[in-house]
Formats: sequence, structure tokens, C-alpha cells
Amino acid sequence: MASLPIAEPTPELRAETEDKVATLFARATESRTQTCELLNWLRYEFAVEKPGQQLEGFANLSGEAFVAEVRKRRPKGAPRLTSASIGELTDTHACYAGPMQQRAAEIRALERRLSGLVSQAYRLSEDDIDLIRRTAPPRMPVG
Repeated sequence: MASLPIAEPTPELRAETEDKVATLFARATESRTQTCELLNWLRYEFAVEKPGQQLEGFANLSGEAFVAEVRKRRPKGAPRLTSASIGELTDTHACYAGPMQQRAAEIRALERRLSGLVSQAYRLSEDDIDLIRRTAPPRMPVG
């Protein structure tokens, strides 16, 4: 069995880390809640039972692409979308997507800061950090 070091952060590092983790958790929870709200609305108002990855990541879509994806995901034989319902879809997308994009940017910044705090706690050198970045898996936040 290998022995791995466990960092002992300073009280300041620990406090900042705990604060950032709590904020990160809150933002991720808000994003999941908003995504569920929007997908439930699409299910009940537009009969979108299987939203797929595009609608689950709706904040990455433009308003037009969002409407097109809703059209695609509606059941065969569903009535055509009216101009009023298209307007409602576009407005709702804008209402949800903007805050979702802002939260995603905040989450990325929090992840980068947490990565930096971990590096500090382990007292990693710039060479160590460079090695980690070069060999990191694709989802690793860039610190």
C-alpha cells in the first residue's frame, strides 16, 4: 500500500477553501435546480419528454437554436408552435440562460481558485504545477 501525503493547510487557507467550496456547492445546486425547472416547464408546456444533451445544456444554445431543439424534441404529431409560443420559448431561454452562463463562469473561477489553494496547501513548486497541468485529465480546471 502506498502512503500519500495529506496537506495541512494554514488556518487562512482552510477558511478560504471552506468558503469557496460552500460557494461552489451553492452555485452548482442553483444550476441544477434551474435546469430542472426549465426541463419540467418544457415537459409540461411543450411535451418534451426526453430533452437530450442539447436542451440539458440549454445555456450553450442561442435562442434560435433552443427553439429548434424544442421543435426537434416534441412528439411526432404535436401541433406546430405558434409565434406566441416561440416568443415564450425565446424569452424563457433568455431569462434562464444568462444567469446560468454567469454561474458557469463563477464556477470555473471558483474551481481555478480551489486548484490554486490545493497547490498552496501542498506547497507545490511552479515545476510541480506545470507537470500537473501537462498531465491532467481533460476536465481538470486550469489553475
